[in-house]
Amino acid sequence: MNIKGIKLSTLFLWFILLFNPFAFSFGGDFQTKGLFYPDREELFEIRSSLLLENKVDFKSWLIFYQSCSIEGIFSNKKEDNNEVFPKVRDTDLNFYFPAIDVKIGYSKVFWGKLDYISPVDMLNPLDVTKLFLEGERKEAKLSVPLLMVSPYWGREYRLDFVLVPFFKKGTYDELKEKNSPFDPVFFPLPVEEDLPLENIKNMEYGSRFSGIFGEIDWSLYYFRGFGDFPSYCLDIDLNKINAVYFQNDMFGYDFELVWGKWGIRGEGALFAGVGFQDKNSLNYHKGDSFTGGLGLDRTFGDNYVNFNLLYKKILIDEVIEERKDEVTMVANIERKFSYEKKILKLFSMYNLIDDSCFLKGTFSINCRENLWTDLSAGFFTGEGEDNLSKFKNNDFFSIKFKYSF
Repeated sequence: MNIKGIKLSTLFLWFILLFNPFAFSFGGDFQTKGLFYPDREELFEIRSSLLLENKVDFKSWLIFYQSCSIEGIFSNKKEDNNEVFPKVRDTDLNFYFPAIDVKIGYSKVFWGKLDYISPVDMLNPLDVTKLFLEGERKEAKLSVPLLMVSPYWGREYRLDFVLVPFFKKGTYDELKEKNSPFDPVFFPLPVEEDLPLENIKNMEYGSRFSGIFGEIDWSLYYFRGFGDFPSYCLDIDLNKINAVYFQNDMFGYDFELVWGKWGIRGEGALFAGVGFQDKNSLNYHKGDSFTGGLGLDRTFGDNYVNFNLLYKKILIDEVIEERKDEVTMVANIERKFSYEKKILKLFSMYNLIDDSCFLKGTFSINCRENLWTDLSAGFFTGEGEDNLSKFKNNDFFSIKFKYSF
């Protein structure tokens, strides 16, 4: 068994969490999930995690939050069939002064109004495997070191300044990236990553200005940072593949309002300086793109419906691997039974241009206090060039047990 990623900083923060004098009580959960992939040579996985978290209110204006986890995976693959991964999830100090809030630490920031696909939510990279298996974007977000200073004026206006001193890349699977079913990238040559240097020039930063106009909550965004995943080019002389992360600028907006019994949300972002793969050779081009969407949601008694429509336009003249126009529909339906002790969820994502689809159904049962069991099935279809089509052999069935304490 491999013990991966145990650094002194991780062990130190685990020690603080377990033995600090302010840790009067712990919360958290233990969960284990069995997964079966019928199209992956009958691949079977068991993914388990133990989460411990602690929140300390030193004063009404000072709150300390910390959480750590140990995640593990076992599979029936012949190679690299298990992994244990201890990690620090969040550790941050939050100051609440008159007219200004400050957050500093290793944490997550949630931007945007759309639920599953949020164009402006750029601060935290994602774990692609969790994005599909868990079905919630917040579960897939990875913490980054950050400083956020937020002056505000009454309840109507707020300005957030965010600084991320070190770049953190996204991952297809934190536990087993090289062998993950959700890693669509494969090259016969070795891949060398050109990660951004840790210097002032490569610091990521941005801001959000939020306000209320009548019944409309709205925000404007700017963020300068690096893409979560690289673009690739062939180095013939050294017989290798170079993976390059591009620094780009994002200009975005969002809004939200209530109209009758409907919630209406909108969001969009223009990206300048993004990398796109060439269609005819292993190379890349830099260009701009726009992604915008509209969402509707409503509750009908014990039923909840959420629908999002997203449009992406790539503003580049070169021939690239991705389609230059893309329309995606995302729908989520929930039905609660037996005084909310049973929940049925249906989630779907459909790419209208490539005719590809992801459909997931989950039936959750509250077996006893604090113990839930989830039965899930996920299906992929598609023959196009988008990522959903690349995952067409990733159908899965799963059962998960989660105990909260």
